Order: sequence, then structure tokens, then C-alpha cells
Amino acid sequence: MTQSEVKASRTILYAAAIVDLVYGLLFLLIPQWLFQLSQDTGAPAHPGWVRWSGGLLIGVGIASWLATADPKTQKPLVVGLTVATTLIALSLLYTKFIGGFAGAQWFLWLPIAINIVLAAALGWVASKQI
Repeated sequence: MTQSEVKASRTILYAAAIVDLVYGLLFLLIPQWLFQLSQDTGAPAHPGWVRWSGGLLIGVGIASWLATADPKTQKPLVVGLTVATTLIALSLLYTKFIGGFAGAQWFLWLPIAINIVLAAALGWVASKQI
């Protein structure tokens, strides 16, 4: 990796970490508010059961943040993050076009766009690693 590629890789990993940390904190601490924000009529009345996913997202965010120290050696993590963000985007697109979401459209399209961009960027990082 060239120095500019290392710098770009760090920026991408920081972005992935921030996204995961924000979503993780929302799911862990205030899932009720997050589901109300979605305006989905099918959202559970007691969404506390999703708190565990917040813990996982926070852990992944911390791992991404720590990986910025030496992004050249983080290929397994970056490949995993690429697969995860790709599957997230695909699952949300499936929900959009097949059904299963009756809430505010921006609430669905925003994470779709974020995860498509992250998947492409992380895929680029993975392609530059040894």
C-alpha cells in the first residue's frame, strides 16, 4: 500500500467505526426511540430485545477504530466488514422491494446508501491489502 492508500484506508475504517458506534449506541441505549423514529407500524411495542445487537455493533466499531493503527495488516477484518455491509444493504433493499417495512422511507434509504458506500469503500481497502 502506498502512503495515500494507507491514509484513505484509515479514513474508511474510521467512517465504518463511527457508523457502527452510532448505530450500536442507539440500539443498546434507546431502541424504543429508534423504532419510533422509523414510523413503522409493525415495529415491536417492546423493542428492548434488540439491545444485544447494539453491543455487537459497538464491538465491531471499536475493532474498526483499532484497525486504523495499521490498516495494511487488517485484511480479515476488512473482508468481514465488506461482507457485513454488503449483506446489510442487500437485506434492506430486499425489505424495500419485497415488503416488510411500512415506515418512513428515509429511514430505510439512509442505511441502504450508507452501507452501499461503505461496502464499496471497504472492498477497495481489501483489494489493496496483502
